[in-house]
Amino acid sequence: MNCYRFIDGEYEIRYEIKRSVFIATAKGELDEDGAESFVKSVKKRYPDATHNCYAYVSDELGNRTRFSDDGEPGGTAGQPILEVLKKQGLVKSAVVVTRYFGGIKLGAGGLVGAYSAAAAEAVRAAKISFKEECRLIRIKADYSDYAALEKLFAKGGCRVDSVEYGDGVSARMYVKTDYTEAFLKSIRELTSARAQASDTGEVGYECLSGRF
Repeated sequence: MNCYRFIDGEYEIRYEIKRSVFIATAKGELDEDGAESFVKSVKKRYPDATHNCYAYVSDELGNRTRFSDDGEPGGTAGQPILEVLKKQGLVKSAVVVTRYFGGIKLGAGGLVGAYSAAAAEAVRAAKISFKEECRLIRIKADYSDYAALEKLFAKGGCRVDSVEYGDGVSARMYVKTDYTEAFLKSIRELTSARAQASDTGEVGYECLSGRF
């Protein structure tokens, strides 16, 4: 996967059907620990709710998932919420749907529809962003060459992670995976191969714009 989509921030919507109130809260950029903490925070926010059902995807590849029906009939809440995340291709994201029972039973089909609709409304209200796969590049250059390279960096497609100044300049940068070879070639050309630049092989994900 060269990029991933996630819920950018935290969002909440209310959805009512047959006097039951459903409150869907969505949040992104969460690993497994973060997702668990988010679920606990929503439960604490609505301690008197009848149910707090949830689902989350906690890794970039969409392989680590978890869901809970929290007392609703099996398969009527957590799984439908997870299907909403999967359908939208969202990862590192979680949705908790809180229910206040209104006195009228919805039946299994009605519950599936209600939890799905609430989760979908929360996702629809959310800002969706994406991060692209990047490679960590190490650069060592003298001061004059690094000044020239900064013009290259300003074009986008990369992010400076750290810079150290000493006898020369040492920098760590994240560069879009698809642009890595072009980036290294541009460094060689701009500095007549004086600057040292190498791909560390380390992969990360960043919100980057532009290209070389």
